[in-house]
Amino acid sequence: MPTYVILLRAVNLAGYGKLPMADFRKLLAGLRFERVETYIQSGNAVVDAKGTAETVAKAVAAGMEKLMGAPAGVVVRTHEQLDRVIRENPFAAEAVDGTKVHVGFLAGSPGKEAAGGLDRIVAKYPKRRDRYRLIEDTLYLHLPDGAAETKFTGKSLDKALGVMGTARNWNTVLKLHEMSKRKL
Repeated sequence: MPTYVILLRAVNLAGYGKLPMADFRKLLAGLRFERVETYIQSGNAVVDAKGTAETVAKAVAAGMEKLMGAPAGVVVRTHEQLDRVIRENPFAAEAVDGTKVHVGFLAGSPGKEAAGGLDRIVAKYPKRRDRYRLIEDTLYLHLPDGAAETKFTGKSLDKALGVMGTARNWNTVLKLHEMSKRKL
């Protein structure tokens, strides 16, 4: 049975989307996923599940909507996909401080105008030193001044990319990668 990393968008952030991880684990177990583990309070889980990443994402999204009463953004990745994310990190040197490098996991391929939209965000805020690199369905962010004041926010990224995504700092990416190794 394949192992998947499940990433929820906008869970337990600044009082928004409150979801106790015990409820999330119960939901995932109710979907007949096995070896369910969560990591921190921001909607990260590692599960063993039958089916494809797409079917897992759809099942979790439907379950979350029923549980929370509103649609929830869900992105699913495999261990191998996290391997690629780690291997291709263009900000590997900066990731020594794992809070300064973030990865945006996108639900699909961004639109053709994505780079232009991201460049407009950078140009609009010249005092910010934020940098980005878009590789397929992954957005790497180097935020040397921290994530709290970045202009690469959910709404601005949705508009620029044309696809939903959810971001995690580098420390979390590494931890989820380690957790998803359990089958290898």
